[in-house]
Amino acid sequence: MALFWNRWVAVRTEGGSRAELIDQLQAHFKASGLKTKITIEGNSLKRIHVLKKDADQAKTLLEAFDEEY
Repeated sequence: MALFWNRWVAVRTEGGSRAELIDQLQAHFKASGLKTKITIEGNSLKRIHVLKKDADQAKTLLEAFDEEY
């Protein structure tokens, strides 16, 4: 399993009432062609991951997403 997760890097973690932003962020990334994975820790902590090779593009898209929301 460790080899699988070495390909992915976490770009955002949200919890509580803001956890739904992760789903919106995933839609934003997928619309731009990025592959994503969401992991859930505990009751309400969500984390979104992108492939390491796409981390720079994800950072740019994340900044645009933050300006919008």
